[in-house]
Amino acid sequence: MHPSFQERIDELGVLLQQTNAARAAFFGRIDRPVPPKPVRFQVTGESVGMFQIVDLTTGKTRAFRQGFKAAHDLAMQFEAKANRLPGGAQ
Repeated sequence: MHPSFQERIDELGVLLQQTNAARAAFFGRIDRPVPPKPVRFQVTGESVGMFQIVDLTTGKTRAFRQGFKAAHDLAMQFEAKANRLPGGAQ
């Protein structure tokens, strides 16, 4: 691997460690545990009166809704479905 690429990878590793430390410090201040898994679906309001539910892992829009509450509820349903264990195991 080219040395400049390795330097960038090392820099990104350090930045990732700093980000994780800052996140842990923030959650320590508010007396809450650090979430084990990041949020997968995000509600964005890019057009007037319409909200998109975006899958952050792929960057693709999953659905549209006219109200924020409806979009948030659908995003929470998508999250619950994505967090289910395979095979219906509890």
